[in-house]
Amino acid sequence: MTMRPTDEMLTAYLDGELGPEERAALEATVAADHGASTRLEFLSHGNLAYAEAFVPMLDEAPREKLEAMLKALPSPQIVPANGSPAQSTSRIGRRGLIAAAIGCLVVGVVADRAFIALQSSLTQDDEDAALRAEVAEYLALYTADSLLHASTDASEREAQLQFAGQRLGLALDPFAMNLGDLQMRRTQLLEYDGKPLGQILYLDPAHGPVALCIIAASSGAKPMQRERRSGLNLIYWASESHSFVMAARNPMEDLKARADEIRDQLTDRNQA
Repeated sequence: MTMRPTDEMLTAYLDGELGPEERAALEATVAADHGASTRLEFLSHGNLAYAEAFVPMLDEAPREKLEAMLKALPSPQIVPANGSPAQSTSRIGRRGLIAAAIGCLVVGVVADRAFIALQSSLTQDDEDAALRAEVAEYLALYTADSLLHASTDASEREAQLQFAGQRLGLALDPFAMNLGDLQMRRTQLLEYDGKPLGQILYLDPAHGPVALCIIAASSGAKPMQRERRSGLNLIYWASESHSFVMAARNPMEDLKARADEIRDQLTDRNQA
């Protein structure tokens, strides 16, 4: 009988799971069909690497559930040239089933890695959001009284700025950090995620404390954006080397104007 052997029939043959008549018919087809014999030769090597290459994944597979599903599958069919299928007395071989299961597992692994890559691409943005949340929560605890007795000595402010600038790798000087009618009260060096975080605190007579936070970053320049957290307005942006967050109770447009001023001054003083 002339057949068009499928991969399932070929793997069943290799597994010794065909009946005598089916086996003889398949061997006759393979002997007369170079394509079928080539495919059989290819599949005959399929058992050489499966055990070694996929043992870790197969060990983690839900084996009992897979076995139950496999038992429920219908038997393979021989497909004669006239297109009328003949029912086989054997079930699909384990090599074919394991190969199919491995294929599903590999697809799952690829999908998982793609998802991980996507998460990785979003990690920096998540870290920036977390930093902004910390800045807002911290500054929300401040009132005008918190900075009322902070030193206004010019030499002390300059020393604080110089120390913070050295740790941040950024040129900070009193003129560049000046915000007109806002009174610079304190510059302090904190730490966030293992990196130095500079915080410059101002006092606005009308709206209270204003904080400018600076941290080294490598995610590239980003335009100014705005948001509201913990009852405060925030303006944030990034240069090629640093991220900046400005937070205050000031109206958003006023805060944006202050941030523009600071950004322009820092850009002028930190040109490569």
